[in-house]
Amino acid sequence: MTSFLPVNRGVPQGTVLGPVLLTIIMVNDIGPTSQNTLMTKYADDVTCTIPVGPDVNDCAAEEVENIKAWAEENLMKLNLSKTKELVIRGRTTLPPPEPIVTIERVSYLKLLGVTFQDSPTNWDKHFDDLMERAVKRMYILRVCKRNGYSVSDLDYLFNCLIMSLFTYCIRVWGVATYTKYLSQIDRLVRRAFRFGYIQHESSIQQVIKDRDVRLWKSIMGASSHPLKDLLPPLKNTGLYAVGCILTRSTC
Repeated sequence: MTSFLPVNRGVPQGTVLGPVLLTIIMVNDIGPTSQNTLMTKYADDVTCTIPVGPDVNDCAAEEVENIKAWAEENLMKLNLSKTKELVIRGRTTLPPPEPIVTIERVSYLKLLGVTFQDSPTNWDKHFDDLMERAVKRMYILRVCKRNGYSVSDLDYLFNCLIMSLFTYCIRVWGVATYTKYLSQIDRLVRRAFRFGYIQHESSIQQVIKDRDVRLWKSIMGASSHPLKDLLPPLKNTGLYAVGCILTRSTC
């Protein structure tokens, strides 16, 4: 029988050590019930990606019950109001799976700052939020320029405040179509260059390519890297690491 001891030590919220300790000590022993389920954990967030199809058993409800049982056994409570289900369907003609009882099914879901929608090619909500935050931060540069900041200082601020938004998780959403999505970033960068906020104009597609080349070189340069065997010996186009979210995907 499991026994519990009183805890009189801890780490402040927001520290780097907090998620590490929680992942290693608290949630490391959570496991999926099916080998088809991909379970990813970050601090107190647990994400299950579950394939659904004619030849694949839908184990979503079992996974939820498994996590609820684990939480009760460890004197925790699963917050069902913050637990969501997202079904990513793509172009399939198969009917959607049955909803999970007590779990709300949504058409979009934000996971670690990236908004996913029920269509794998739809990034409308993510880009709306991304561009809204970027435009608001452009006002900071305007105020700084008005107060005599040099172009090099403004360029530094632009990279820190705005380009950091565009490069965060770019290997997940960077596959979005250029005409509808990525071109919005290039237009904002051109405007920043025209206003004198940055020293050089750059293309987001070139940024993606440069980062992918660096990633490819780092993987191929490490003999023990777990992704090395998955890559071809030469790759001239971009590499994209696909993120996982709390979904049931029909196939």
